[in-house]
Amino acid sequence: MSDPVVFMIEEGEVGLMLVDTAAVGYLDTWQAPGGKAVDAVALADYDTGAAGWTCQMTSGALTPAANTTTSDIPATFCKPAKTIPTPGETTFTLDLTFLQDPNVAAGLNAYLYENDTMEAYAYFGLNDGEPPRMTGRVRLSAGLIGGDARTTLVATVSLPLTRRPDIEFGDATTSVIVLGSGGGALAAASAPAAASSDAYADA
Repeated sequence: MSDPVVFMIEEGEVGLMLVDTAAVGYLDTWQAPGGKAVDAVALADYDTGAAGWTCQMTSGALTPAANTTTSDIPATFCKPAKTIPTPGETTFTLDLTFLQDPNVAAGLNAYLYENDTMEAYAYFGLNDGEPPRMTGRVRLSAGLIGGDARTTLVATVSLPLTRRPDIEFGDATTSVIVLGSGGGALAAASAPAAASSDAYADA
């Protein structure tokens, strides 16, 4: 029998950049700046502060929330009552915990406060620029500032995704892409630099 697979985040990455609908060639389907695909995008494609923000992170997770309603069927002379679940599309949040940095002019606290409620592209990498990784769009919200005296201050934000993200599962050797728009798993592009999210649209 094989050993279980154990995964740990050792070198994660988090990037954010405001969505610019005036960008050249912009399409509403873009999940990353410039419409790049999840296997082609890099941290450098996001806000210039992203490299510094990444090093402030202590925890990150793409958190799903089931969207399920129920229909109640009353009892009849022949059958007992029952409840039938009716699943809807799962929603997601990007949950981040970071070391507060309100003492940094271009820090993450400042960025989140300045751009509160704005839509942004989000990149969440779990393996130093290699899969697994995620791209999507979130709504920004301000993070906690301050706390107890003489302690290391942290903040947690929960950024709701405005649509299902694109996720590349696997590792640097073998990976597949599952698009948030559906259509099944796709093999990662053999030439990532030439890939874009639109390239997969008709796959």
